Amino acid sequence: MFDDEDDYDFEDPIGPTVPARERAEWFIRTAVLFESFLAFVAIGLGWAVGVAPWISASWNSGSITAILGAMGLGALATVPLLAAFMWLQHTEMEGLDDLNDYMERQIVPLFREATVIELLLISLAAGIGEEALFRGVIQTFLQEIVGSNAGPAVPIILTSLLFGVVHFMTKEYFIISGLMGAYLGIWFWWTGDLIVPIVIHALYDWFALVYLRQSTPEEDDTASE
Repeated sequence: MFDDEDDYDFEDPIGPTVPARERAEWFIRTAVLFESFLAFVAIGLGWAVGVAPWISASWNSGSITAILGAMGLGALATVPLLAAFMWLQHTEMEGLDDLNDYMERQIVPLFREATVIELLLISLAAGIGEEALFRGVIQTFLQEIVGSNAGPAVPIILTSLLFGVVHFMTKEYFIISGLMGAYLGIWFWWTGDLIVPIVIHALYDWFALVYLRQSTPEEDDTASE
C-alpha cells in the first residue's frame, strides 16, 4: 500500500516506494520492449511455418497513395471501436464494475505520469508487434491450413480466442479482447493488408490509454485508509 499522495492503494509490481513518474517510465520501457519483442517472435514463428508476417497489399503495390489509403481506412475503422469503448465506460452492465475497478487500481496508476507521446509509442509497438503475430502469422497460417475455400471464419475465431487468452485480466476483458481480435481479423481478411489492423489497434490503444489516464481519479475513497 502507498502513503504518498500520488499513489493508489494497489499492488505495485516495482515496489511501493517508487515515485509515480518512475513507475510510468518502467511501464513505458517494459511495454515497448515486450510489444517490440512480439514483432521478432512473429518473424521467427513466420519463418518456422513458412508465413511472412508483413502481408500488405498496399505496401507491396509500392504506391504511396495506396499506403495512405490503407492508413486512412484503418483510421475510419477505428471509429466503431472508440464508440464501443465510450459506451462501455458509461454503461452499467453487470460485470464491468469489477473490470473498471481493476483498471483503476492495477493498470492506470502504472502510466498515469506518462506523456501522450509516450503512450503513442506503446500503442504503436502494440499495434505492430501484436498484429504481425496474431493476424500476420497466426491467422494467415490457420487460413492456409483450412484452405481458402473453407472461408475465414475458423481462422478468425481461433485467432481471436487466442488473442483474448493472452490479454486475460478478467473474464470481461477476455471477452472484449476476443471481440476486438475478431474485428481486427475481419478487416485483415477483407483487405489483405496488415497496415489496416495495425492502424486500428494502435489508434484504439492510444485513445483508450489517454482517456483512462485523464478520466480515472487520482485517489479513491480507500486511498486514505
